[in-house]
Amino acid sequence: MNPARRALLSMLFVSLLVAGCATESSNPSGLSNTPDPSAPTGPDTPVSDQHQSDAPPPASPSSAAGRGTAIIEVRNPAGEPLPLIPVEARTVGWPMPVELSMDIARMTDAGGRYTWTDLPPGEYEFTVRIPGENATAAQRVTVVADELSRMSLTLG
Repeated sequence: MNPARRALLSMLFVSLLVAGCATESSNPSGLSNTPDPSAPTGPDTPVSDQHQSDAPPPASPSSAAGRGTAIIEVRNPAGEPLPLIPVEARTVGWPMPVELSMDIARMTDAGGRYTWTDLPPGEYEFTVRIPGENATAAQRVTVVADELSRMSLTLG
């Protein structure tokens, strides 16, 4: 793990810890254990304290059960693989998860492929471009949990 990622994860952990302490200190008496059904719930709220409802929770890309994988193949017009081409991803219709935006250096291998694993389900636009040139190709793909999405992009 690179030092920047390690520092960011440490800062995230500390901010979550501070937020949790602030929540606990908002009721210093600790006398009421009865949950308020109108109170907001979060990922760290115990399941037994959450309001029960017959309606399913709204779906969002980060709440899906599994993650998906995208394989991007980059070729020139003659069909030959293009190695060392930068691969960028942009989420469509929802914010980019931090874990995806942090890792910038994603390049195709010697076979012109890049395998992007552990993607939250949702719609992505993958873009490749030849550095220093105007050659660009992009394609939108819907990533589905526990499935493999393949795309072929032609540059040149």
